[in-house]
Amino acid sequence: MTSTAERSAVELAKAYLDALQAKDRDGILALLAEDFALEVPCNVSGTNDFSDSWRGLEAAATNYDSTFQKIEILKYVDVEITPGRDDRIAFLEGRGVMRMASGRPYCNIYLFRFDTEHGKIRRIREYANPVTAALAMEFPLPQEQA
Repeated sequence: MTSTAERSAVELAKAYLDALQAKDRDGILALLAEDFALEVPCNVSGTNDFSDSWRGLEAAATNYDSTFQKIEILKYVDVEITPGRDDRIAFLEGRGVMRMASGRPYCNIYLFRFDTEHGKIRRIREYANPVTAALAMEFPLPQEQA
């Protein structure tokens, strides 16, 4: 296996998914750059203003801890990882087949874009159906368009 410094975006995407499914917060953090950002363009409120995004390793640690408490089973199937034209970019498509800590099923379609630099993940942009997420997490849906 190559060292982290030598990993391509595809290798980092695979390592991230493995650590995510294992709920290995420290394993995830080891893959992330100091200025890491997780961007979520589509949110439940419908504003699509990236308000569900977070930046930095401290925010990442806090948010992964929270996610791992809320989601009991965190599993992706039908995963395809595609390299970008630049080996510092990769795309991951998959279907989340999960269960919330409340027992509610959570099945969503995901698309991730990984931007890497110097063998670390600098940014993940995560796309999923926010209505599906809201229903699983029992968030209220907006009553009017944002």
